[in-house]
Amino acid sequence: MTDEISNEKLWIKPGKWIVSPYNYLQDVRFDWKLPEKVLIHDSTLRDGEQTPGVVFRKDEKLKIACALADAGVQRIEGAMPIVSPDDAEALATMAREIKSSEIVGFVRSRKDDLDLVIKCDVASIVMEIPANTQGILNIWGDVQKGIEEHVNLVMYAKKHGLKVTTFLPNTTLATLEEIKRIIVPAVKEGKTDHIGLADSYGIIIPQALTWLVKKIKEIVNVPIEVHCHDYWGNGTSNALAGVIGGAEIIHTCVNGLGGNASLEECVMGVNALLGLETGIKTEKLYGLSKMVREFSKIDWYKPFFDELSNSLEIGLLTSMAWKSLSRGEKPPTMLNLEVLGRKTRTQIVLGKKSGRRSIMLKAKELGLSIPTEEKAYKILQRIKQLSIEKKGLVTDEEFKQIYAEIES
Repeated sequence: MTDEISNEKLWIKPGKWIVSPYNYLQDVRFDWKLPEKVLIHDSTLRDGEQTPGVVFRKDEKLKIACALADAGVQRIEGAMPIVSPDDAEALATMAREIKSSEIVGFVRSRKDDLDLVIKCDVASIVMEIPANTQGILNIWGDVQKGIEEHVNLVMYAKKHGLKVTTFLPNTTLATLEEIKRIIVPAVKEGKTDHIGLADSYGIIIPQALTWLVKKIKEIVNVPIEVHCHDYWGNGTSNALAGVIGGAEIIHTCVNGLGGNASLEECVMGVNALLGLETGIKTEKLYGLSKMVREFSKIDWYKPFFDELSNSLEIGLLTSMAWKSLSRGEKPPTMLNLEVLGRKTRTQIVLGKKSGRRSIMLKAKELGLSIPTEEKAYKILQRIKQLSIEKKGLVTDEEFKQIYAEIES
């Protein structure tokens, strides 16, 4: 076997690990497009916190961010500042106090989001635009309008000195043509720095993601980021598959929080199974894991049977659900949980990451009159504050009390 192996020393690191030598067979690696190094972009403080019921207070966010930086994580996605003043303040504090890692803000393709993150004085942003046609139509009503708006905002961000990732939710549900019509103008006209590909529902297989990354790199000549979810149990393997296709950056969350690819699994996979450098101080990962577990108050995510897997808290997703109901349609689901013996009804839960549509959906669910947009916004602010204070979800009874006070 030795003669067929590209480097026989890579699968054995004395005193550290032993992995299968088959990982290094030339026949296995002949068409790989490995980058020289893989950077880690950790999203625990944004996407990880989007786990229903998880609330990181400002001081907790700062402690986690410092621990991530101490472990050598190159990029820390600190918050989506539009979610709450606490998030904006936490993000600005990270940008001011942490210099060893790149602090990243997450925004929608909206100027109000962008103006707020500019005030936070971060180095970089991840700006999302849906990859598929229906997703763009849901927001802008016209595909070309949505793409032009995104490109204009990329240019606006660049003028303010920000490095920009054009981030594509639901990449793995979009056609190559749909993806191409977004990323080509984003790169050529907007001068976006990176393209982020998201397997938002964890529904692609590793070989398919490797193929997709290779195809994207034929279309645009910028670094590729992969954001893989673990809903079908393949988050880490897909992240590694993205690297095999040439992706230079992988998105992670500590402990796989939020159903994301796990930081610790991805780092060890890149280091040992692929034989690449991440620059992460792996001896720091256990303490980091314990800290996140303590602050999040939940254990590791488990695909299919996690009790939160059919709960919706995030404002963007509840907005999509509201629009579907307004059209007389059922909200889309990627997997009918009845296949696994579970109830498939999506439960609307309320907390820090909720949006106005969350309030309206919950009122409808409880048989209450649907509040006006203005009153829904007032209720939402009370819900967010209560969620932060109690570090968890707001109960239906608490919602009813707030609803009654605002409606009176």
